[in-house]
Amino acid sequence: TTGAGAGAPAAVKAPTQGTDGDGYEVFVKYLPHDCEARDVASFFESKFGPLKDDVRLLINPATGQCKGAGFVSFQTEPARAAAIAADGIRFGGRHLSITAAKTGTYGVRGTDQAHGTHTPAMLRETIDALVAPNRDGVYVDGTFGRGGHSRGILAALSNRGRLHAFDMDPEAIAEAKKLEAEDARFTIHHAPFGCMDTVLKPKGVVVAGVFLDLGISSPQFDDASRGFRPEQDGPLDLRFDVTRGIPASDYLRRVERDDLARVIETYGETADATAARRVADAVCLARETGEGVPSTTKAFASLVARAKGQEYQAMHPAKLTFQALRIELNQEFDEMRRGMRAAVEVMEDGGRLGVLTWKHSECAILVDFFRHVEETRPDLPLARFLEDRHPSVAAEVALANSDGWALTADDAKRPSEKETRENSRSRSAILHVLRKRCRASRVVDVERAAYPLLGWGKPPEAPPPPPVTFAYADANVTPGKDKKDKKEKKRGSKWAEA
Repeated sequence: TTGAGAGAPAAVKAPTQGTDGDGYEVFVKYLPHDCEARDVASFFESKFGPLKDDVRLLINPATGQCKGAGFVSFQTEPARAAAIAADGIRFGGRHLSITAAKTGTYGVRGTDQAHGTHTPAMLRETIDALVAPNRDGVYVDGTFGRGGHSRGILAALSNRGRLHAFDMDPEAIAEAKKLEAEDARFTIHHAPFGCMDTVLKPKGVVVAGVFLDLGISSPQFDDASRGFRPEQDGPLDLRFDVTRGIPASDYLRRVERDDLARVIETYGETADATAARRVADAVCLARETGEGVPSTTKAFASLVARAKGQEYQAMHPAKLTFQALRIELNQEFDEMRRGMRAAVEVMEDGGRLGVLTWKHSECAILVDFFRHVEETRPDLPLARFLEDRHPSVAAEVALANSDGWALTADDAKRPSEKETRENSRSRSAILHVLRKRCRASRVVDVERAAYPLLGWGKPPEAPPPPPVTFAYADANVTPGKDKKDKKEKKRGSKWAEA
């Protein structure tokens, strides 16, 4: 692996965007929030010349209005030059800022929503942490979405680098197939990221880094036909892959009342068990009375709102119920646990796992995973105890882990103030980076050895990875339990039995 110092790649200057085929684009700021794309298009076309494509406004998903910025593409360079020269021109009572759009070093303009709707969060930090140290390496984007991070990674890789991506959404796969046809360094797999080890290991692929963005992609979230938002009207589905499993409407017709209350409380209304119970009551009552469970998002959201009553937070009263059902139907937390372990299994010594979390519950799962595979620290009190009082046991711990691995963690990073201004959805993102160390002992190994010597019994064992229940489209995927699970149990059995 190339170090980040003298061997790091030189920065590449961001070129000005524009060709006759692609059009000549400007980035416009300070647009009125109530403006529409057709109004902006009419204004710029009448002032400066014919447009190449539709105007793309950055939209605030909470309000459906313009964020105050967008992209305008002209057919000719002179038209763009005239627009830039008119920087400060008034529109809708505001003075506009007009600058030439740039194609960034990281592949996607930071202020642009790729394909008009999606901005990859913390892209620069992700590239710096995972790719910059080794531009020739093989990488995995476990959550392709609409390809924002994948395109950024490919832009940062050398010609020798490779990128494998995973996704469950057929629409994402269709988008990824286009990228696969354009770039020979890229391969897409229609499968969950939790099975990346069963996909890549048979191919002999060893990776330098893995990236997992645990947030739902903006196109999915904003598409009313997917049923993810209670504010929109569409079928109550909530699945990432609509070709597998059952939609939320069917689930609600079958689930037991106690199970539904548990799901809503565990994955949504974590601070309000009463609200979770009342929503479950309302669903089951609708079934009992013959009214029937609503099959559309707005109708179900209305039922949830009536069950909960007044919402004390500034959000839709059904938001957390929708979140809970989505997590349950897509096995999001189980997939996260499977995915982190699978990622480390395919990484080389020194490989890095980057995980972008969006909720406290995701952070908690990541921390729990890390604690069970954390590398022993020199200042760990139990490690010092073994070295000072039981050096032979300390040596056995080190020897027993000569073929094992452990993880260290970098400081978590948050998006910059600039990014949160330009992409409000990034404000909740946190980037965690874990590094793999081979032939390293874990804190839990030290605990297994030290606890019996201190008369403390046995330390808690890590739960095994959740079993795989999906059927995968990728031919190289074999559903089933992770064989590594048995090895992990054997790995710690000596100290558990001491």
